[in-house]
Amino acid sequence: MNFSMKNLLAFTLLAAVLAGCGKKDEAADAKPEATPETKRDENIVTLTKENLQNVTLKTEPAQLSSLGMTLKAAGRVSANLNKTAKVTPTLEGRLTKLNFDLNDPVKAGDVVALIESPELLGKPLELKASIDGVIIERSATTGEQVDKSKAIYTISDPAQLWAIAEVKERDIAAVKLGQDAAFTTLAFPDEKFHGQVVLVGNQVEVGSRTVEVRIAANNADGRLKAGMFADVEIVTTILDSVLLISDSALETDGENQIVFVALDGNKFEKRVVKLGLEQSGRVQILDGVKAGENIVTDGSFILKSEMLKGQLGEE
Repeated sequence: MNFSMKNLLAFTLLAAVLAGCGKKDEAADAKPEATPETKRDENIVTLTKENLQNVTLKTEPAQLSSLGMTLKAAGRVSANLNKTAKVTPTLEGRLTKLNFDLNDPVKAGDVVALIESPELLGKPLELKASIDGVIIERSATTGEQVDKSKAIYTISDPAQLWAIAEVKERDIAAVKLGQDAAFTTLAFPDEKFHGQVVLVGNQVEVGSRTVEVRIAANNADGRLKAGMFADVEIVTTILDSVLLISDSALETDGENQIVFVALDGNKFEKRVVKLGLEQSGRVQILDGVKAGENIVTDGSFILKSEMLKGQLGEE
């Protein structure tokens, strides 16, 4: 092999080596293509079929509705004095007969008692009921000497009662005639009785700095009794087209209030919500939920627990 042929072979080998090195460098410098991976959305909670069988979840749609702002006050149940009457004698004498007792119903015109008076020369004086109602008070006994100042009976219609609310002086400007009101009593703490404001007092009680507000309430079933204590709520303002959900849907996540929105199938999405006013178990949503979305109201704490377990598993 002559010199030129040797040089040619050497050059060819060198070129091949250099080409191979260049490919290695290119391969080393080349970045591998990213493999697409499905990253877990920490705001989505997925329940298995087994989970769904073992837990109870209830949902309600977020709805646009009206929200009544209420004023709370302590109060009491009272007889309706517009439907109450006293039975008193028109002459002095001795009470010889009582025809009715407490809780007995009477009709207007019924003879409720007899009085023997010297002025009638042996003829008994008949005391009659002036209204329909029930005997709510009896203040005399047979044989007792009575006069014109002595009330024998008090009759009242128990189907129509009053709730008297003691409203603070600073709040009285918000109370108006015709406003809806509700109240609960110690005897029926889980039931609300409803009525309307029919009178706002015209003077402030000196000691408590309160004004009496009269609420007319129906008591057709007779369960309410005069003298019961009452916790009163008067609806002073009504907000229309407010987005509302049940306050049972709310959970706390750090400094945020959250709810879970039911998605398709077994998926639920955590939403941070901005709250507005709250009244009677419902809360106004200012941001985070749209009208019509189904919100988990019962069992949201289960979803929160599943969410936290998932976060701990990732760590």
